[in-house]
Amino acid sequence: MPHLIAPDTTRRPGQPAPTPTHYHGYQWSGSGQEWERLGKVDSLDLNSPDRPPDRTVEWLGKSPGLLQSVHTDPAVACDWLIGQWEKACERPMYPVPDWVRDDDRAERALEGIVTGHWPSYSQWVAGGMKVCMAIVGTADRCH
Repeated sequence: MPHLIAPDTTRRPGQPAPTPTHYHGYQWSGSGQEWERLGKVDSLDLNSPDRPPDRTVEWLGKSPGLLQSVHTDPAVACDWLIGQWEKACERPMYPVPDWVRDDDRAERALEGIVTGHWPSYSQWVAGGMKVCMAIVGTADRCH
């Protein structure tokens, strides 16, 4: 049974969106070659549990190994996400423009978490590695 998410884009009309009880912090990293391989439909199913999702809400259906943190407070979940983002930006493959690293990123991420518009970031880092990270809320008792 898949986790319910808020807002749950798969819910039937007339059903209210569940309210998240906690927030999952997800992260995937891999080499450029792995990223390319995972992106080819003919080489690996797009629904593979080890492939980063195409849509942020799909993180909930991925491998539990991609779950890096669990938080009950949206602000703490936001702090985790921004911390991971800043770590990735410490060793970028290419210079990160100031507008990408502006001070209101955390404010926008927290607003996204609170409103159910789950923030998701990715960054190419030194050594040809790609890092993807996201926060997704869930209403399930999945732990």
